Amino acid sequence: MPRNTDENKNILEDKLKFIGLNLKRLPSFLKDFEPLNFKPTKSHDDINYKIYKYVNVLDVEILLTPLDRTADLEQRYKKAEPLCNYLDTSTKKNAEKFETFMEMLDNLDLDEIEKLDQEQEKLNEQIPLKVKYKNNYIWQIYYAPESKKYFMLVPTTEVNNSALFYLIKKQIESKKSKKKSYIFVPITHMEYSGNLYTSLQITDLENYLWYFTKEWPTIFEVFDKRGNSTIKIVGKAKVYDNIVSDYIMEFKDKDSCIEKYKLLKALFLLSTSFPNDYTFKTAIGEEGELEFKYNGQFIKYENLPEFIKEQAKEKTEEIKTTIKEKAKKEALLKKLKKKIEEQNAEYLEKQKQISTFLECKKTFFGKVKYFFNGRKKKEVVSIKRRVNNEEEQEEVQAPQKEIVTYEFVEKKIYTIEDIIEIVTKLDSIRKEYKNIDLDVKAAELKTENLTRKIKNAKIYIAEINSHKKSIFEFWKFANKDELPGLNEGDLDENENDKIGKIFDVDSDIAELGKKIDEVQRVKLSKNEADALFVFRYCSRTMQILNETKKSTDLTEKQLKEIEKELKQLKKSFNADLKNINLIEFDVFGSILSNEKDKSSINNVRHRENQKDKYRILNINKEITLEDFIDNVRNCLNLVKEVLNKIKTNSELSIYKLSSKKIKIENLNIFNINPKNEFKDVDFSKDKEVYLYKINIKENTPVAFYTNYVFYDNFNKTLPVGMDISTEILFDTFKSKIKEINQETFNINVYDDEYTSKVLKVNVVEYEN
Repeated sequence: MPRNTDENKNILEDKLKFIGLNLKRLPSFLKDFEPLNFKPTKSHDDINYKIYKYVNVLDVEILLTPLDRTADLEQRYKKAEPLCNYLDTSTKKNAEKFETFMEMLDNLDLDEIEKLDQEQEKLNEQIPLKVKYKNNYIWQIYYAPESKKYFMLVPTTEVNNSALFYLIKKQIESKKSKKKSYIFVPITHMEYSGNLYTSLQITDLENYLWYFTKEWPTIFEVFDKRGNSTIKIVGKAKVYDNIVSDYIMEFKDKDSCIEKYKLLKALFLLSTSFPNDYTFKTAIGEEGELEFKYNGQFIKYENLPEFIKEQAKEKTEEIKTTIKEKAKKEALLKKLKKKIEEQNAEYLEKQKQISTFLECKKTFFGKVKYFFNGRKKKEVVSIKRRVNNEEEQEEVQAPQKEIVTYEFVEKKIYTIEDIIEIVTKLDSIRKEYKNIDLDVKAAELKTENLTRKIKNAKIYIAEINSHKKSIFEFWKFANKDELPGLNEGDLDENENDKIGKIFDVDSDIAELGKKIDEVQRVKLSKNEADALFVFRYCSRTMQILNETKKSTDLTEKQLKEIEKELKQLKKSFNADLKNINLIEFDVFGSILSNEKDKSSINNVRHRENQKDKYRILNINKEITLEDFIDNVRNCLNLVKEVLNKIKTNSELSIYKLSSKKIKIENLNIFNINPKNEFKDVDFSKDKEVYLYKINIKENTPVAFYTNYVFYDNFNKTLPVGMDISTEILFDTFKSKIKEINQETFNINVYDDEYTSKVLKVNVVEYEN
């Protein structure tokens, strides 16, 4: 119901009184205005705020514009007029503006002013860790460098103008009390000051950090009330597998800024110039800052000179070693080439002998001539060949004169330039060595082929000579239409060369989910899918029952644990009892569905009902512990059947997070995506947690928590995939896992905008 004129007038007066604005006696500072001479540039935008300041409210001029914030800044500023024109009713033109101002006042929600006041009070005490805060977007404050003034550009078309009236209120209060009042706001259309980093260095930092983290950082320059600036870099980085953590770096002095810049530049140069030699992993430090690791060693600016020196020595030694190995390969290649020449000569001799036989066998006189000419000749065994065979077993030593040495003068201090020079030389030597090595392998293969050919030729000739005992036997042999062929033999294939499937969570999870969900809908019955679903709510009971064959084998301690889980289910059942329609359940079961009440999964609409754990487990007020155990055991048997039907189609890693150290055994729910293990977890009481990782092989028995596990699919409208969960059920006992590695990493955990802590994550890695 619309308000009457008197009521509306009273409300406006109350709002003006709350703000402290007397329209009949305007404060003189609101009447005064000097042109700003502001010149917008196209290189800036009004979306990404990078400069934050504590600004004295009296230093901010207020301009109102009829265009909204999406319009071009130059046009908005061109049509903007000072606030005093909107408060002046002396002219007809200004009277229209005054009406606009009163409409804006009418739309004002005083609660929003209170919220802004509380927010700014907090901001005056402490700056948010990530600098940005909830209402930073409503402030449209610009800086005019030509006039050295701040101004607020307020669109008259916006519904929420709480920032405008809050600023007016604070300006009036500050003027009356004669005390400075500050607001912490982003300054739009303002460049970095250059006090700590130049604009070019800022651009370099953004590129360096993106290269290492594959996430663009946000670099803020924050000014305190005294005008001192701080650089804050906020971003995200992978810290383990595909687990991502926030990082925050803060620099208040030039030295620390330059140190971080030099470190990042040095690592960037090494990593981009020699990616095969230098891969730096990102990590989170004890203060939540971004750090870098190389082969498990933290690389900081303080130890950068020592790291460079170690790398210079290590790569220099590798050059020397590679040169020596190259010389050995060259000597071996020379020997192999000589051996190939001898083998070629021997093989050609054998070929000639065989060719002579094949030619002679064509005629009567040829056969007789071959029989008598070759009868007395005996095969000469090459002594030199045996000697060569013995020599091949000896270690190949290159003559000293053939070794080319690498001269490098050792220094006390090495630079990145030295490393680039050394590794460039090393790359060149590696390529030469690789080429020689390939030549050696080709020569070895050739000698192996020639050895087989010579061996087969000898067998062929020996077969011919074995029939020279008499002219009649040789005649009979030579007249055969088919004679033994020269078989060169087959090369053995290495079975270890098989390339297996590798699963990548980020790129493969969607495809995996669809394929597995389709398989489980075919292979799993409704009861089996139900059993898999309720395992999430009575996992401890199932684990206990999985260890015992009969209920009579349960210990008192185990019974208490089961009873505890039953009590929790009963408690949640009683809380949800109002939402359960028992009449509909009795009549229709779980197939009742309201056609109008549709749900969606991943933006795909469907008409299926969520599964009810109480119905599946038959939970009610009267259920006994014995009945509960029987129901759960029936579900356990179905779960075991599921694990006999479903297997992984590739190698993958699964994860489980725990607030304390536990023993991984029995049936457990893990997560394919480790990031999801950290969602919705309260770390307020934890200083460290444990992440258990298991690398499981292809064709391992598992069960996936696909969409089919969470919903009945009677209407056949359920979307296919793993959109609800990325969990997986795995039997660690059946697959016989073994521990292979332990390591730690840190992540930043935020309680709110102002407080955070670094959480230590202990990783225990297994494989089956």
